[in-house]
Amino acid sequence: MQISRHINHTGRQHIKRTEVQIELLEDRDTPEFRVNLKLDRSKLPPDADIYIEAYHRNTSQRFEFGTVAAPIPPDHLKLDQIDLSGPTLFRVKVVDNSEHIGRLIASAEGLSPRAEDGENNESLMIFRSAPDMGNLTWKMSFEDQKPVLCINNKIPEAKSQLLENPFFQALILPAAFREVLFFIYMNDDLQEEEGWQSDWVRFANKIAPEELLDDEDPDRVVGWVNDVVSAFSNQHHLCHHLITRMEEQAHG
Repeated sequence: MQISRHINHTGRQHIKRTEVQIELLEDRDTPEFRVNLKLDRSKLPPDADIYIEAYHRNTSQRFEFGTVAAPIPPDHLKLDQIDLSGPTLFRVKVVDNSEHIGRLIASAEGLSPRAEDGENNESLMIFRSAPDMGNLTWKMSFEDQKPVLCINNKIPEAKSQLLENPFFQALILPAAFREVLFFIYMNDDLQEEEGWQSDWVRFANKIAPEELLDDEDPDRVVGWVNDVVSAFSNQHHLCHHLITRMEEQAHG
C-alpha cells in the first residue's frame, strides 16, 4: 500500500544497518526477500508504523510491516513492481500515523540485501577509534591478526560513523582497501602465509579474478589493484549510497 500523505523528515533518527537484515531470494520466477528486524525499540513509539521499500532507479515498491511493538510482514514479499535490471536496494521507515500523522521518526537508506546463498564472511578488517592522531582523520595499522583501520577518536562516534555513515564509507574504505593490497604486494613474503594476508588475496581474486598480485610489472599490479577497488566499490554501491544520503539531507 502506498502512503499518499506527505512525510515530515524533521528530527528523524537513523536506523543502524545492524538492525535490519535483508535476504534476497532470486531463484524464483519473481524475486522475493526476507527481513529480520532487530529495531532498538527503546527510542521508538510502540504504535509507529514500519514500512520497507525496495527500489532501483526511479521505481520503488513499499511493504507494510506492522508496528514497532508488533512487526508483522505482509503475506507476500514479491518484487513485482520495480525495475530489476540492476541492484535492488532497500530503505526502512518508521512513521508516526497517530499523534503526528506522517512524521518520519526513523529511517535507514541504501540497504543492500544479502543473496540467498551469500557467504557470511568474517570481516577482513578491524575498525578502531584511536587516540593521539593529531589532525589525521584515519590511518591503517598492520598487525598479526588483521589490518586495523584507525579513526581519530576526536571525531564523535568515530567507529559507528565508519560502520553506518555512507560519507565515511565511500571516502575512506576504497582508499583503505587499496592500501592493504599494496602493503601485501610490497611485502611479497607475506603472500604465501596462512593468515589475514591470504584471506585478503583470496577475497581480492574472487571479486577481480585476474590474479596479478605476484606479477613483476608494477604497472600491471597497480591496474589490477584499481580493478579490485572498483569492483569492491560497485559491489557495495558506495557512490550510490553517498549520493542517496546527500539527497536525503538536502530534502530533510
